[in-house]
Amino acid sequence: MGGNVTIDPRERATPVDDPAIIEARSLRTGRLLDAKRLIGSFDYAAAIRLRGVLKNAASRGRPRLVCPMCGVTLFLASSMRKNFYLRHRSEDGSCPAVTHSGLTEAEMRAMKYRGAQESDAHLSTKDLLVRSLAADPSFSDVRVEVTWRASEGLVGLRRPDVSARRGDLRAAFEVQLSTTFLDVVLGRKRFYRDEGAALVWILPSFDPNYRRMTTDDILFGNNSNILVVDEATVAASIAANHLILRVWHRQPRIDGEHIVDDWFERLVAWSDLLIDVDRQTVCAFDFAAAESAAISELGRLREQQKAAREAKWRADAEAAEGDLRAEIFEWALGEDYVVDPVAYHRRWAELNYDLVAYCADLLGPATDLRVPIRMVKIIETARTGKPVGFRYDTLVEVAHHLFHQRPELLMGFGFLLRAYGHHHLLAEQDASGKWAGKVAAHREAMRREPRFQLAEDQQRLFDFLSEDLCRKRAAGEGGK
Repeated sequence: MGGNVTIDPRERATPVDDPAIIEARSLRTGRLLDAKRLIGSFDYAAAIRLRGVLKNAASRGRPRLVCPMCGVTLFLASSMRKNFYLRHRSEDGSCPAVTHSGLTEAEMRAMKYRGAQESDAHLSTKDLLVRSLAADPSFSDVRVEVTWRASEGLVGLRRPDVSARRGDLRAAFEVQLSTTFLDVVLGRKRFYRDEGAALVWILPSFDPNYRRMTTDDILFGNNSNILVVDEATVAASIAANHLILRVWHRQPRIDGEHIVDDWFERLVAWSDLLIDVDRQTVCAFDFAAAESAAISELGRLREQQKAAREAKWRADAEAAEGDLRAEIFEWALGEDYVVDPVAYHRRWAELNYDLVAYCADLLGPATDLRVPIRMVKIIETARTGKPVGFRYDTLVEVAHHLFHQRPELLMGFGFLLRAYGHHHLLAEQDASGKWAGKVAAHREAMRREPRFQLAEDQQRLFDFLSEDLCRKRAAGEGGK
């Protein structure tokens, strides 16, 4: 077991330190892609799937990536440490980037695995599989090492370890013990898909913490499911008169801000497996669907958390704004009870500084304290429907006073009365009709002349203190 490296499926794929091919050209976009950056953009499981995608695309005559120096198709390969790099499909010595040894894949396969397919362990696992199939009367035509010829109009042949039929489904079982080239794995998938049959990879055992590259190719190519046959599954098959397999699979779950995987192991009846001939997957758990659901749920939770954070921020901001407004009102309405004028002036300077955050501060080195005090008293007068801080008994008297003494506050006063539902009191209290006549005579002047307008910084302060009510008109109402 020494020397094997097992990578968590969700870890970032790691490129080799010094790749021979540093860039690839995408045939879809024509762009040059940095090899290390491309590899690092995938997690490990996705990089394993990408190996198959690139191989399959090339086999269909539609390669995805080519070498920018020689134009040869590029595949994704892995080192013994499971670091990834781009490799030529073939090399003839014309490209300065060398990614192959002197042997072809076929030669290496012949040297490395001659006789391995019929090792004792392989024969034993195959026998366990045959016994399991024999225990299930729903399977028929169980054959060992029988050549499977392509259907009419198709090309090729295979000799699966075991083949069988269950109803309309034909299944080819391949026992996998040793390392197999990805080309072999993909070639078998294509063959059996074209035949309308299911390719079933069988392992004698599986340890999620010790996985070889071929195991990963099968695992991630089979929707993160691994099927195992052993003595215990044979006994279960015989007892149930049904093919029973041990299934290992990944199952995603949300952990805080991330998705993590748990590994599950269980015995599963063949009839409970999900078989997809088009995708050539045979699995007990639909990992892809579960992961998609987890991603959607995590996105929903993140949006929910974001909305909650924003709502809290808004609530905190509104509370802070309300607190500042309340402090200014308390300060202004306490004018008649001041015992320390210096402290009173200093307090306004502090409040005016706090208003900077709301762009509502009065400008200038020395501001007139009477400005915010008047505004607060006008707002309170409009809100309560009776004069506050003015030596008058009625609202109409306050209106006359503003017209002559503080015309810049008159329009805001009218809007505030409307907003608080007290505008009708002006007419009710105008027994002499003088206010109505004054409004009629000066209506256009009130709307246009500068003397009826606040300075910009004062208007911003009035807006802040009145929560913009000093600007708003009630629907359907005209001027004063």
